[in-house]
Amino acid sequence: MNPLKTECTEKNEDAVSGSPLKVRVFKRRWLQLFLYALCSVCSSFQYPQFTIIGHIISRYYDVSILAVASTSIMLMVGYAVFLFPGLFLMERIGMKWTVVIGAAFTCLGAWIKVLSTAPDRFPVLLIGQGMVAISQVFIAPVPGKLAAFWFGKDQLALATAFGCYALHVGLTICFLTVPNFVRNHDDVAKIGIELSTIHWILAIACSIVTLAVLLFFQNEPSMPPSESRALQRYTHESFGKGFLVSLKMLVTKNRNFIILWNTYGLITGIFNSMPILLNPFFLTHFKNCEVDLGIINLLLCLLGTIGSIIIASILDKTKKFRVIAITVTTSSVLCEILFAGTLHLEIKWMVFVSISLFGIALISYSAIGFELCAEATYPESQALSTGILSISGQIYGAFVTPLLVKVIDVFGDTAAHVAIVVILSLGTLLTILDKIDLRRQRAEEHAARYEALSQGVSDKIDK
Repeated sequence: MNPLKTECTEKNEDAVSGSPLKVRVFKRRWLQLFLYALCSVCSSFQYPQFTIIGHIISRYYDVSILAVASTSIMLMVGYAVFLFPGLFLMERIGMKWTVVIGAAFTCLGAWIKVLSTAPDRFPVLLIGQGMVAISQVFIAPVPGKLAAFWFGKDQLALATAFGCYALHVGLTICFLTVPNFVRNHDDVAKIGIELSTIHWILAIACSIVTLAVLLFFQNEPSMPPSESRALQRYTHESFGKGFLVSLKMLVTKNRNFIILWNTYGLITGIFNSMPILLNPFFLTHFKNCEVDLGIINLLLCLLGTIGSIIIASILDKTKKFRVIAITVTTSSVLCEILFAGTLHLEIKWMVFVSISLFGIALISYSAIGFELCAEATYPESQALSTGILSISGQIYGAFVTPLLVKVIDVFGDTAAHVAIVVILSLGTLLTILDKIDLRRQRAEEHAARYEALSQGVSDKIDK
């Protein structure tokens, strides 16, 4: 008797027809993805909330630009510090309560920042950001696991992409609203009123999302959505190795994963630094263009997200993981060169075009990296593997961001652009050297062949 077979008594028009294993894709998978996306949007909105208007925040609180940059850097550092306890807890309590905890910390951080609206309360603002940093630990590793738990094999990359890009939607909303709403008034009291309004709206929105996640978010459907998930669930239930053993296997014995970890860190670290770097990059060449700066950030995330969703769909259809990964990383280098050139020429519309293309390249690698990670580490838990992967972007970002800020201060923005090109080129080289092991794809193929053979033997016996 095949232990992977599960009888289904309820008919569902979303069931996968003709699947060799008894798998099923439920319609409510989209609700789970939407709820997670809302939670991610609320958290990521707060990531560049202050750096996007860094010169205004510096003036309002009478602190340095580096102190304002710390409101984003601390999210990277906090993620690195608290990730492993968070992953350990996730394996114990399940995906639902992990997301609930993440939403709750996001909400708590937003309410604390409501209390920070006064020129002498910058430390209170940092405490609120600290709560948001902790929330990232419970939110960022989820997309890969949610996709594997709820979505069929033909939608894995797309579902992961939507989950990852919810973060960028939050960034987009922040870039679109905050620079247009909070202006650099001569009277700092007016700045405080506008900051307070943003804080209140965000805190109320986070409270609503937290309640919705608590009531409607689910852990996993009763039946697996794909053959690979069915095999993974059976393997872990029967031969579970435990959190620490799985962690040791990933970080010491999986060469492909180690290379991918560094590649992902280099490329995603650059993306994490862009909300901070775009301010000096753009305003150096275009004075008093804070609203245009918001548009630049908006294009980086919005058009980047749209383009990268298309790339994720192509990845689902073709399964050309290595070709697409190399193409995307190479494109990131070329687009950064184009972006630097258009800034130097000070042609604004060309800057808008180049930053959009740069966004497509950088953001695409987020979802591609998660899918490569799931392939290279199967059948380990997606939350564990993608969580360890995502920490690389935070660690590299925490080092790269202050380094590039210092380079801009000392040597100018051209030297910073050269440094970014070098970092992205190194990431591209590692991608080329990484011989990607498609373990999950092989598991799908083996399961299909085994079940086809079993079905053929069963038909002969019946005859």
